[in-house]
Amino acid sequence: MQKYLFMLMAMLLTLTACERNPQVNAQLGTPEYIAGEFFHAIYNEKDLHKAKSMATPEFANLLNSYGTARQAGRILFNMNFDNVTINVNRSGRNLREQYHNNANIQLILDGEFDGKRIQEVRNVILVKQRSSWLVSEVQADRFSSAVR
Repeated sequence: MQKYLFMLMAMLLTLTACERNPQVNAQLGTPEYIAGEFFHAIYNEKDLHKAKSMATPEFANLLNSYGTARQAGRILFNMNFDNVTINVNRSGRNLREQYHNNANIQLILDGEFDGKRIQEVRNVILVKQRSSWLVSEVQADRFSSAVR
């Protein structure tokens, strides 16, 4: 009986470990979370459809014109990554500049491309439409000095 109980406990532990965790250091549903998941969809999941679902219709149309997530990442955002970690910048300035239905989030993208470490900073502008935050624009940080 103890053997079966042990096996059951091991299976439950394994199943709970497989639960999807957020890929971004932000609370679910916040503008920070949406901004991070947007870039996670583009660079890690290579899923343009998922990224478009987190964007305004206008920005989704722009993304769609690039055809693939790789092309959108490389050309539209001017960044290439083999793998990337996405974090909300929590230092040096307000975490979030939010005014009613608009938010400006600064993300740090830290990854590798062709064996070289790359660090980039992007400002993501989100708008709230029908109680959901959507990406409307992505800007390169003009004060950032990218490490390439």
